[in-house]
This record gives sequence, structure tokens and C-alpha cells, in this order.
Amino acid sequence: MTMLIIIKPSTNKNHKKVCDWLLHECNQRQISTEIIYTTGNFHPDCKKITQRAEYYQRAVVVGGDGTLNLAVNALVGLSCSLALLPLGTGNDFSRGFGCSDKEWRTAVFSQGDVKIDVGQINDRYFVNIAGVGFDAHVVKALQTKPARSSLGYSLAGFKYLLGYKGTHITSDFSGREYAYKNLITVFANHRYFGGGLAIAPKARLNSGYLECYAMPARGLLGNLYSFMRLLLRNHHTMTGLEYQRVTVATINTPNLPIEADGELIGVTPASIQVHPRALRFCVPTCTSIQLEIKKVCS
Repeated sequence: MTMLIIIKPSTNKNHKKVCDWLLHECNQRQISTEIIYTTGNFHPDCKKITQRAEYYQRAVVVGGDGTLNLAVNALVGLSCSLALLPLGTGNDFSRGFGCSDKEWRTAVFSQGDVKIDVGQINDRYFVNIAGVGFDAHVVKALQTKPARSSLGYSLAGFKYLLGYKGTHITSDFSGREYAYKNLITVFANHRYFGGGLAIAPKARLNSGYLECYAMPARGLLGNLYSFMRLLLRNHHTMTGLEYQRVTVATINTPNLPIEADGELIGVTPASIQVHPRALRFCVPTCTSIQLEIKKVCS
């Protein structure tokens, strides 16, 4: 096996420990490696990873959801498989598997991989969740702030919710038009976002569609109520919530911020679609998700 290692630089002691472990293991297993350190400049980093991935069988991300999103955009459609050592603040994508650090480490050197779906919003791919509304508002507000823990992110979201006013938007989900005052509209390929909020508990990585949740804005008290229902994971039965599974969608209202995998990636209007089985991913064996995917991919 040959391995391209993608690292987001960090001064965190645990980050260094994991990097040292990975390089030691590669040396012990006589695996040829190359390291790419991300710079924070998305397009140059993405281009470099794509070019170098041609020469490697596996890419390993050492970082969080943002670094994972960068790697996904670089590797979609390529033969190079992708593994993850989750070391971000939110780690929402990895959270959906319910696996330990040890199990993620084992997956890095596994012989097999499975093909998972990838979402696309405009020209940006995402592997977890993309959204327009309050989630993008929080990402935009926090992008220049110091990194936060998952709990810190949720608390910050609660704070920003107090002053958030929804925007009237028009959209099209699978050919059906909608107009509403938006709190959150997300397109989910996996289950969690926002530092641990289970917005899409029914999402599956090999379903061939995205889970769409359009949650209407209801004023301060109504928004707080919606947020609490989301925290308690019983938002599916909320009055006014539009939930459906889509393969294509559009947000027509212009100039609204868009987030994808916790990164601010542009503004609306937006075209959304799913690419079934477009990415080779090393799924830890600890999760039933792998069993579901293997049934489809075998």
C-alpha cells in the first residue's frame, strides 16, 4: 500500500501524538508515504491533493470536518481511497459512526473500502451536511473566532439564535416548489451537524439520496422551541417541518450564505444533487453502517 497523508497543522499535543503514531505505523509496515500540510487556501490545496493522489492508493486525513471536506473535493471519482483520523473540534461526520479512536486507527490500514454517496451544492462537494439558514449564519459568525469544542459550538449557536431573523426563501425539492420563512434548510448525507446535533437520524451513506429538512422560522420563542426539539432529537414530528428525500433540489433566493461540512463555501442561489457511490471510504468495522453499505456494494 502507498499512502498520501493530509494534515491540518496544529500545536495540539494529541494531534502531534496521532501524527507520530501514523508515521511510525507506516514505517513499521513499510508503507510509502507523502505528507501534504494544508494551508487554509481551499483551491490550491485541493488541486495539489488531486494531483498527488494519482500516485497513491490511499489518502488519510488527519483533522476535522473541514479537512475531510477538502479531501473529499480532491478525491471524488478517483481510485484513491480515503481514510480518516478525526481530530477536529466538531467531528460531526465521524460522530455518525459511533466508533472509538482505536477503531478509526484500524480502518486506516484496512485492506478494504466501500463506496459512499457524496452530495454537491453548486461547485462544492460535501460528504456530511450542507445547509442554508441559521447553520450557515453561525458558521459565518464563528469563522474568525478561535476553535471551539462541540459543546462550545452548540452554546454559541444558542446565543446567535436569540438575534436571528429568518429569511423568506423560495426553493424546489425534487420538482416541487416551496416558499417559506426559513430557519434551517439542510441536505444531509449523514446524521450530525453543528457540533453534535442529530438533524438527520435516518440518513444513510449509501442511500442514493439526501435527507432534506426545511425548518420554518417562527420568531424568537418559536425558534427556541425548534432548537430545543432538535437538541432532544424529536424534531421529526414538528408542525411545519418539511422533510423529504431528494436527489436534486434548488434554493432560488439569492445572497444567502451556504455552509457545507461546517465550512462557509459561498452564497445562494444553489443547486443541490447527490452522486451515488462516488467516493471510496474506509469505514470502521465497529459500525452497522458498514454492513448496510456492504450489502449494496458487494
